Amino acid sequence: MLQLDQLNNVAETAGLQWVNSDASKIKAAQEAMAREPAPVRVVREIKAPAPVNDSALVMVETRKDLSQIKLPFENSDKPAR
Repeated sequence: MLQLDQLNNVAETAGLQWVNSDASKIKAAQEAMAREPAPVRVVREIKAPAPVNDSALVMVETRKDLSQIKLPFENSDKPAR
């Protein structure tokens, strides 16, 4: 483990400034955290599964033949270039 003056030298060579924490303030903060009550754990309710549908499946056409569709920018009045 590096000594405090060695840590300070390493920080200074990197262009930083070493700041050491006050041990009494660290201990006081740790004691204050230990006195805090533990958070209450709220258990999440598991939702009931969705009912299974036993009816027949229905096939749905999701693909259109675009050659049969007239698009708005297609105008038969103007000749093709």
